[in-house]
Amino acid sequence: MKQYLEDEAVQRHRWWILGAIGLFTIMATLDGSIVNIALPVISQDLKIPMNQAEWVVSLYLIVICSLLLFFGKLGDIIGKIKIFRIGTFFFVIGSLLAGFKGNFSLLLVARGIQAFGASMTMATNNGIITEIFPFSERGKALGLIGSFVALGSIAGPGVGGLILAHFTWGYIFWINVPIGILTIILGAFILPADFNKRKTILDYQGAFYLAIFMVSLFTAVFLGQEIGFMAPLIIVLFVVAIVSLVFFVRTELTQTEPLISFTIFKNQQFSRSLLTGFLIFVTNFFFNVISPFYLENARSLSPRIAGYILMIFPLVQVIIVK
Repeated sequence: MKQYLEDEAVQRHRWWILGAIGLFTIMATLDGSIVNIALPVISQDLKIPMNQAEWVVSLYLIVICSLLLFFGKLGDIIGKIKIFRIGTFFFVIGSLLAGFKGNFSLLLVARGIQAFGASMTMATNNGIITEIFPFSERGKALGLIGSFVALGSIAGPGVGGLILAHFTWGYIFWINVPIGILTIILGAFILPADFNKRKTILDYQGAFYLAIFMVSLFTAVFLGQEIGFMAPLIIVLFVVAIVSLVFFVRTELTQTEPLISFTIFKNQQFSRSLLTGFLIFVTNFFFNVISPFYLENARSLSPRIAGYILMIFPLVQVIIVK
């Protein structure tokens, strides 16, 4: 089987390939943080309460969490670059639709399409870089991808605030369209054909149970804030989440090619790091969703000033990590 490391054209353009993937990584990360600053404006414009406006962010994350492992495995089978290309297309289409000021339902559908595409690119970008770059440069290349993620997280609130100061909230989504199109054009010229494919079985059953678990669990958590956690629907959703998790674990333990091998959790350092990362992301999520409402509604700050304030949080995190 031909390898990327043996292909002269791929090696000659490997830094351009990193640039194209990095450009989309910045855009996808930027989208994750830029939307938060616009939630109060969207809430007022569409005349919806804060707990409903949260779904603009929550739905995006639920879809990504539900599909990330599936598309990672699918990329191993049919090709990571093919999955990445398709993902960029869906993300651009979703961004275009999200910018139109129709109604809340249209916005949620558009965000779902965005998340569908983002999950495809997130599942494959690091894998592509790992396969294309030689071992001596791999750490540097993956480090640059991490820097792109940090850059998008830091710039998002500030860029969002500037956009809202001069344009309507739809432009926080439309800013993705030209960047996405540029990525697609660059990819058409420099992304190679898929060489590394594996003949393996795709665990559809495990993917189904995982998706049901993610959707039911997070829907119960977010919807419970609106109708109460003791409501019959919320209780049913939590039960469905528990049952689907049990079926998922049982399925993965019996699969020869599972979506996730539970043996990795025997590494205590890895498990602790995973738990720590989970708690950090949970904290970030609630802070990033609630803070714009506090700063813009309770403190009467403009979206631009609120955006600058919210840039401090990810900036300090990056400095401390470094």
